[in-house]
Amino acid sequence: MGESDLNKPLLNKVLAEWPDRLDLIIAELSRIDPTAWEPDQIVAYIDGLAASAPGDPDGLLQFVFGELEFVGNAGDYYSPANSLIHRVLASRRGIPLSLAVIASEIGRRVDVALAVVGFPGHVLLADVNRSRVWFDPFAAGARLGEHDLAELAGRFQPGLNLQPWMTRTMSGREIAERTLNNLVNAYEGAGMVGPMIAAAQLRADLPEADTGYRRQLAVLLAAGGRFERAAGELDRLIEIDPENQAAYEREAVRLRAHRN
Repeated sequence: MGESDLNKPLLNKVLAEWPDRLDLIIAELSRIDPTAWEPDQIVAYIDGLAASAPGDPDGLLQFVFGELEFVGNAGDYYSPANSLIHRVLASRRGIPLSLAVIASEIGRRVDVALAVVGFPGHVLLADVNRSRVWFDPFAAGARLGEHDLAELAGRFQPGLNLQPWMTRTMSGREIAERTLNNLVNAYEGAGMVGPMIAAAQLRADLPEADTGYRRQLAVLLAAGGRFERAAGELDRLIEIDPENQAAYEREAVRLRAHRN
């Protein structure tokens, strides 16, 4: 996806029309990568993986992380490839979020309901039909109980107690946002400015996006020498956040001065 294609992202169309199709959502945002597969190719590939998948949660996870050999990429955790579904499908390596989405989508195809849970710092899977049963996609689908989750919470933040919000199912939009957060950070770490800006643009354009995302996008654009585009994002912030209009106008004027 080129930067000129980001004004009306197809991602938002998918979120509006198919909010529960996680395969289509992350396939669409993966277009940031020029090697991305087409969404219908990704759907067909996962269809093929699911063709021989068992119809129960425990068996399905053994299949995904055993026979199919999907595994957590602990050796290169912060690579952007871990958040791009076509790369994860090809390498069978990913991070908790991408692995959880793939397992959930394989499950959906065989009527196994696995929900993606946005646990702080570590995405999990939940068995929709069994209360308080979770699985760790980064640990070969290991089954977890409340004690295990309490330990995870403490590891994320010492003294943090397990709370109900930590095991809430993520929506498709939230999964898109968290994936894009991962991509912005991963591309920044890799020094890949173009894809980083593309990911930041998609994130800022998400429905009900936090205004902070658009402010960060403007900063990234200006740092990359894209002064007119950065000023344009500030113009949009004036409409979204009129209380800070004066500050946005001053900064937009400063950025546009670079054209002279």
